[in-house]
Amino acid sequence: MRNIFRLSAISALFAMASVSSHAGIVFTFAESGANVVMTSSGVINTRGLVLLPDVSSWGSAGIEENGNHDIMGGTTVGQVDMSFGFSAGTDFSAWASANGPWAASNFTASVDSGVKGFTTYVRILGPAQLPGLGVERADIDNNGLWAPDQNWTFANQSFASMSMFAGTYTVADAVTGESITFQIGAATQVPEPTSLLLAALGLTGLGLSRRKATRA
Repeated sequence: MRNIFRLSAISALFAMASVSSHAGIVFTFAESGANVVMTSSGVINTRGLVLLPDVSSWGSAGIEENGNHDIMGGTTVGQVDMSFGFSAGTDFSAWASANGPWAASNFTASVDSGVKGFTTYVRILGPAQLPGLGVERADIDNNGLWAPDQNWTFANQSFASMSMFAGTYTVADAVTGESITFQIGAATQVPEPTSLLLAALGLTGLGLSRRKATRA
């Protein structure tokens, strides 16, 4: 009976990890010396998003506050030719101008590395506003996955001079959980589902060892 209980608990933890862990891309801004730098990471599954008929134009590298939502892009290394939106019902209040990651536009970024053009934006499609992503079709792999690779420097800038506000600003698709995050400053460390799972397995193993020692 105890073994069945332990197996059930482990199965539940695996299920929790698989449900809680979603793919997403992150654009991290940090103050470094006299500059603000942006690094990109993560992966997003475009097959879970809504294919849009039109493409967002950009033509620069930097951030924009357009009066409604905070958006950004980098197309000096490549123009986007494919657009995706998030599903209707997605909550994108995290990007709203009143509480968003920045309150002013800034296109002074220099691209330090990366060759994948991209944009993030809010696309109007009928009555719905869909936070979305524009990318180069050639950069999407055979499984529909796309990963950003650009890194920027805003020279002689600070969060204050760029009207940026520290925090984590995530928009996650209402259907798939695929997400885009703007991380301004250091993120609060939250245990990943996998880390929680390993910790739980360790405790389970410790419990088994103690019981064996007691019986001996």
